[in-house]
Amino acid sequence: MNLDLNQLRILIALDDERNISKAAKKLYVTQSAASHNLAKLRERFNDPLFLRTSKGMEPTPFAKSMIPILRQGISDINRAADMQSTFNPLTDAHTFYVGACDYFEFVAMPLLAEKFAVAAPNIRLSIDINSEHVKMEEMENGSLDFHVGVDNMHPGSKSINRQKWISDQYVAVVAKWRDIPDKLTIMQFAGESQIHLPVTANASDVIDSWLLRQKLYRNIQMVTQSYAIGGMISARTGLLFPVPLKVANLLTSMLPLKIISLPDDVPPLVLSIMSHSLYEHQESIQWLLSEIFAIKEKM
Repeated sequence: MNLDLNQLRILIALDDERNISKAAKKLYVTQSAASHNLAKLRERFNDPLFLRTSKGMEPTPFAKSMIPILRQGISDINRAADMQSTFNPLTDAHTFYVGACDYFEFVAMPLLAEKFAVAAPNIRLSIDINSEHVKMEEMENGSLDFHVGVDNMHPGSKSINRQKWISDQYVAVVAKWRDIPDKLTIMQFAGESQIHLPVTANASDVIDSWLLRQKLYRNIQMVTQSYAIGGMISARTGLLFPVPLKVANLLTSMLPLKIISLPDDVPPLVLSIMSHSLYEHQESIQWLLSEIFAIKEKM
């Protein structure tokens, strides 16, 4: 039996109002449309459904038994429809799980936190720092909403969509007391003892690849997972710490460090946002992605 959901709504409205005019008004339809729908339902169910009495329109025993089921069914349908269309960052409580490197935490998260405090006070952002392989699996099973990482980190999967997020040139920071040129040649750079922050699981990055192409290596004395820790080590020891420019600007505002330019042909750090096609259409995820792209102008 084919039933029109809008026709069934008249039964619930009549049960609430016990008056066809008031029921029609509640549903934003004319009284004649409401009466027409009721007539169709009476014919389908072979039951009067509602009868006029001195107390108003009263449900028949059949209608009484059916209405609670209809209420639950329509409520479930409305709730299912609302899952995709009612995300409101100003009022909703939601936790996002994002795979990311330290660059995203250090540069982007403070700006997001500042904005969320006012515009999305119940939103939580949880960063996952597992390996790229684990992040890929977690995106596929829905544990991660998306991943921010090196542009070529995840080749192959057709279900993973990529959007370039940012490109940031490499410079270096070093303690202010170091007597060092403002700009290094490639040989000067390779000769400096350095701190390294890996942005991929295998600890290699564009700087090492750039040096290798020229048959050079650098002397890495410290490896850290935190830009803040690397900056503190550099300020104390005088070790050179190559970092993207936006990170360098933040570190020099926090610590007694200065920025040193690197050779012009050092490749930039390129980061992309990778999301799974099965989940990325959700309104909440689209909202967070738009916020992350928007803060680029403030970074």
